[in-house]
Amino acid sequence: MNKSIFRALLALIILLCAPTLMAQSSSEPRAIKGGDITVDISNIPDAETVNRKYTLDRSDGTVNLPYLSSRVRAEGMTSRQLENLLTRFYKEQKIYSEPIVAVKVTDVNISDELTRRTVQVTGFVGSKKSLPYTEGLILIEALLECGDISDFGSRRIQVTRKGVTRSYDYYSARDRAIKLYPNDMIFVPKRGTFEGRPATLLP
Repeated sequence: MNKSIFRALLALIILLCAPTLMAQSSSEPRAIKGGDITVDISNIPDAETVNRKYTLDRSDGTVNLPYLSSRVRAEGMTSRQLENLLTRFYKEQKIYSEPIVAVKVTDVNISDELTRRTVQVTGFVGSKKSLPYTEGLILIEALLECGDISDFGSRRIQVTRKGVTRSYDYYSARDRAIKLYPNDMIFVPKRGTFEGRPATLLP
């Protein structure tokens, strides 16, 4: 076949397929402010620390992932785009050498997301859950609802609220009773090798 004819046919095929490809791309779920993404990275040593659901910040569409030096701007990105971005970040910052990243973007309307009232509990607990929020819910109640911290769970419980993470002591009566709010994220890290566990509850 003449090269000029072949090129003309190729150009015609691309032209005809372009609208379909664009439609497929535009229909892909994209991360939104206040929306969720689920990260699942394999071929790494501490997958249980990283692999979970994350909620994008409602103000700027960023998300904070373990070990990365700065927040990731995820708003408007598809699953594939986030997979490529996170792979590049984790490799460039020499955190993981050959991570295999899978990201799922939750396809929800902003109005639906804003009306959700949940508390997410992940990490070293009996069962990771997204709990329906009820007025007056406190930290220890949420942990017990998820089977309590596991034998490998740290006493230093992390609670993230509106992008700010604070640490609370599981064995402190005061910390156990902190009030939770809708969209709080509770994370129980892995217990340190020399981390002690008091015999009695502390003030």
